[in-house]
Amino acid sequence: MKKSFTLLEVLISISLFMIMIIFLYKTLDQTKHSNKIFANKQESIKSDNRLYNIFLEDIAEANSEIKVTQDRDKNSIVTFKSNNTYHNAYHLNITYLISSNNKLVRIESKDEFKYSSTSYEFYENNKSYIDILLDDIEYFEVLNRNKKQYVLAIKQKDKKRVVYNTFRIAPIEKK
Repeated sequence: MKKSFTLLEVLISISLFMIMIIFLYKTLDQTKHSNKIFANKQESIKSDNRLYNIFLEDIAEANSEIKVTQDRDKNSIVTFKSNNTYHNAYHLNITYLISSNNKLVRIESKDEFKYSSTSYEFYENNKSYIDILLDDIEYFEVLNRNKKQYVLAIKQKDKKRVVYNTFRIAPIEKK
């Protein structure tokens, strides 16, 4: 007598194999989905940390009074001098504000930024450096808790509000 599998045994083994393949595919698909979620979260955390480091270093090394005013949309405008410069060591004036197209902007300039003089000539004459930190800002608020502690709250469209807590370390320059 010949030793072989019956048709029923072959069908059962193929069915079991297909069930295993389906489970493996679902597991792989779920792993891809989880990795995508974690990669997006990691990118968000990296962006938040980069922004926090910029705020922290600028404010920690501020060597003048940090002036917080508001624009017509009630967003904060922050101006101060800082030893923390990215572009030019002689451009000590730092300004944070929301631009007309809802971007959080960091301006590094030689002269103090005046909100009334936001024309193109200001940037051209002072050879200012403008960094766009975030897009689609709904509001930007800076609170001075005491002489050294500052709290920055930023709300982007379709995202949660982010709050940064920073401290000034550098002493204020005597005039």
